[in-house]
Amino acid sequence: MESLVLVPSNALEAATQIIDKAERKGVRLRLLGGLAFKKLCPSSSDPRYFRENKDIDLMGKREDSREIVKIMETLGYTPRELFNKLNLGQRLIYYDIANKRRVDLFLDEFVMCHKFNFKENILAGTYTLPITQLLMTKLQVVEKTEKEFKDLTVAFYDFEVTSGPDGIRGDEIADLCSKDWGLYTTFRKSLEALAAKAANLDGNEQARVIPRIQTLMSMMDSAPKSFGWRMRARIGERTRWYDLPDADGDSMLG
Repeated sequence: MESLVLVPSNALEAATQIIDKAERKGVRLRLLGGLAFKKLCPSSSDPRYFRENKDIDLMGKREDSREIVKIMETLGYTPRELFNKLNLGQRLIYYDIANKRRVDLFLDEFVMCHKFNFKENILAGTYTLPITQLLMTKLQVVEKTEKEFKDLTVAFYDFEVTSGPDGIRGDEIADLCSKDWGLYTTFRKSLEALAAKAANLDGNEQARVIPRIQTLMSMMDSAPKSFGWRMRARIGERTRWYDLPDADGDSMLG
């Protein structure tokens, strides 16, 4: 039986430890959430965009769920037992009690205000999901806080919007939105709010961030829409098109 190892107090180092441990076991895990932006976006180190990143969010494969459980136990994390039993194969939650840190593991699907299947995306990138998928996880948030806007801003500052393999895949986002009116609507509102906030950036930042936001909105708007999209658009905002995740307090962390 493997002995327990010391969990680093630094959240990014702790996340890297989990990912490396999983890799040695033939299991691929990739970061999402605020730590992923910190890892992938150089601008996140700018004091203006600094934010606390205490917790860890990871994406893995459903088929690896039982091996993931063993890995987390070997590293000394405490499971949320009832939640994990009810959600095995979908999502797992663990705690690093000493550092008052929570670890969320999403399996195949990221489910919050909208649902995305990221199973294939964890095959790409090193340590994090690709920037396109990371951006989606922030654009899908309906009730945003300042931390989401900071992550989105550094993403658009550091990455161009493209139709190719590099940068923010505007073509991929536009294609998803062309089939789902609800997703399109949430993303469009998020981008409009981000553009309004970006108007307060300094001149050089505005010149870089705002055109990229506008490029993505233009790609989303111009993509041919499906029949289902057009039918849902007739109902419009009279019926809610998103979910609001339940409040999830962490009594284990005090």
